[in-house]
Amino acid sequence: MSHTHRLAVTAYILRSGKFLLLKRNTPPLIWGLPGGRMKPDENPNDGLLREIMEETGLTVEVIAPVDIWYGNFGKGIFVSIDYLAVYKSGEVALSEEHSDYRWSSIESLRNDDPPLEKEYPFFNLTDFEKAWSLYKRFFPT
Repeated sequence: MSHTHRLAVTAYILRSGKFLLLKRNTPPLIWGLPGGRMKPDENPNDGLLREIMEETGLTVEVIAPVDIWYGNFGKGIFVSIDYLAVYKSGEVALSEEHSDYRWSSIESLRNDDPPLEKEYPFFNLTDFEKAWSLYKRFFPT
């Protein structure tokens, strides 16, 4: 059977009101989210938890989808489900895929710290604003 595109998942992980961002080691060398490609027939929620554990060592609770996008990320056509998740436990232990990490508030991201990509299909401020809005609906202060 021929497949039309690959499935990927990512997570906007929040801890104490701050997003976890990871700096990629390979092109594109961007600040982004933990996540990746699904294994054949893998449940997206299970795959997301696996990817987060592999890339960060963290345990999270998946809350809800934030967005679904379709496009060419430079490695073929992908459909990606981007989820909102909240930190449960663990200390960040980066995989070899990433060189650095940062917990950033929405205010820091609005001030371009760290600098986010401005162009689709990479994560930009609008994407984080959407995740932040959903977070505030689930966890009002």
